[in-house]
Amino acid sequence: MSVSTGIYTAVPVQATHSQNTRLALLTTLLAAVVLTAFLAWNPQASALAAQHDGAAMTRLMRFMAGLKALMAAAAVAAVLWRLGVAASAGWFGAYALGCAAMAAGPVLIWGLVHVGLGALLLHGGLLAVILLLWRDPAVAQLLEGVLTRRVTAAR
Repeated sequence: MSVSTGIYTAVPVQATHSQNTRLALLTTLLAAVVLTAFLAWNPQASALAAQHDGAAMTRLMRFMAGLKALMAAAAVAAVLWRLGVAASAGWFGAYALGCAAMAAGPVLIWGLVHVGLGALLLHGGLLAVILLLWRDPAVAQLLEGVLTRRVTAAR
């Protein structure tokens, strides 16, 4: 099915829907990071924590925050791949919450004040996204399509 608007060419409804869904997810992630930074960022407390823990521990914690941000980015990439096809509001909401938690975690860890909460958010969101991708029936269909294309290309 496609939509035609006047002189413009027909645009498949599916492509428009998945682009809007992906944009909504990225907007949610950006909002989660900005809101977390705004609410939890405390330069004085961060400086005090860095002074208390020492320079080596501060570098380690910030390196770990960066590493965890990369883990979250990989999981978000998998969710964006999944959202290439239509998703119900329930599935989208669950994916958005899991990804938002993962995005907020490294921000909290970087600040050195709420490290435990940041780790909980990141790992909880990561576990939620992994379980969602495992149980989502659309992922099985997408993987079947990928496998079929690879087997066909190999012959």
